[in-house]
Amino acid sequence: MKESMKNGRRVISLVTEKELRTYMHPLRQKIRRLLELHPEGLTAKQVADSLSIAPSSAGHHLAALESVGLVGLDRTEQIHGFTAKFYKAAPVDVTLGEANPEAYGLRDVMIRSLVEQALEDWLAAAAQREARGEAPDAARGDVLDGVVHLTPAEAAALHERILAFIAAHGTPRPGTIPYTYALIANAAEEKL
Repeated sequence: MKESMKNGRRVISLVTEKELRTYMHPLRQKIRRLLELHPEGLTAKQVADSLSIAPSSAGHHLAALESVGLVGLDRTEQIHGFTAKFYKAAPVDVTLGEANPEAYGLRDVMIRSLVEQALEDWLAAAAQREARGEAPDAARGDVLDGVVHLTPAEAAALHERILAFIAAHGTPRPGTIPYTYALIANAAEEKL
């Protein structure tokens, strides 16, 4: 695992197979997403109840996510005589692009899973809006596809702007709602 700072935010690069396996576990992805949507923090019991799993299982997966820096203990509270531990999603960005060559296959599976989850989130939200009779609203969710023509300097500048925007909006603030995203961009290779 490599750590760095980019635009004032901590960036974790998962590079080994073990780190990628820890991150890519489907239940851990659900736990991380749940914590991101609950910035007040959740206990292992609350996570377990939300995902219909055993509290001990939730605790195990929280510990695994904590081991790679994606989840952290936020606080403890006394509840009915027991000390409850509240966990939060760590304010980090995760990159998979620096994986070791032996981990490329796992990295590719993880990227597919992340993009698929973002698509499932979008489709579910669109279906809920449609079921409520709401008109389509690109500001609430959109999918874009296309080609832009950039110089290498423009591509680098665009990448930096996107990272800066994500860093500036990665922490919950009053009046905000969480938006999920998956961004993919690459220099297209010409095919004949």
